[in-house]
Amino acid sequence: MTNYSYSRINQFDNCPFAYNLHYNEGYDSPFETIEAFAGKRVHEALEKLYLDMEDDKLDSLEEVLGFYHSRWDSEYHECIINPSDYSEAEQEDLGAECIERYYARFYPFDSLHIAGIETEELMELPDGNSWYVRIDKFGFKNGIFYVCDYKTGNRMKTQFDADTDVQLAMYGLWVKKRYGKDKRVILVWHMLKFDRDVTSERSNYDLENIERKVLSKIREIESCTEWNPVKSPLCRWCVYQHKCPFFGDCDSDQSL
Repeated sequence: MTNYSYSRINQFDNCPFAYNLHYNEGYDSPFETIEAFAGKRVHEALEKLYLDMEDDKLDSLEEVLGFYHSRWDSEYHECIINPSDYSEAEQEDLGAECIERYYARFYPFDSLHIAGIETEELMELPDGNSWYVRIDKFGFKNGIFYVCDYKTGNRMKTQFDADTDVQLAMYGLWVKKRYGKDKRVILVWHMLKFDRDVTSERSNYDLENIERKVLSKIREIESCTEWNPVKSPLCRWCVYQHKCPFFGDCDSDQSL
């Protein structure tokens, strides 16, 4: 059986060639986009903040930012690609601003009872496969569960986006399966660059319907026999260009 995730299914929808390369052939690209790199560093900094709080230590903003910049410097590598309109230094500053806004808005970080940070759980699916549950921040208050996701992107999520999102809905389903279908679960997107939140709440019927759609997509993936590349505007951010026939010799490891 296979461990699926939203990112795995999304990769198949975007480009079966890239999906096959990574998930079936096990190829890990050395390349990484600057946006993904920056997002990881922001997530790490906020993870540190909450993990330190578990040890009764409230980090100052300066400490969190110091950790962020330290991780940026130690993890930065030559295979980072930057198709954006911002330089690497500007991207680093934007990430720091995300942390500053979040810190100012949620200090002293007691609005929720934290039940999990960057969770690593598996939810069994009806077909025998499993679903990877990686929640950035999972908490509860007054009997209500909150599934929270940090977003560092430049596009503000609309209410429609939130109400049709699959990733957090599947996490909400995991909460219901673990704690009871009668529990109320609110899905929260912290749009860090905009200093705003977008929330959504799904019924049990909605969540079960999403699970059925996910199972249908898994069947499509598992019956796939042709892994053709798909050319789209997303190719600009693809970390598999050096393997793709649309961008030259697919056996070449040339730099992007």
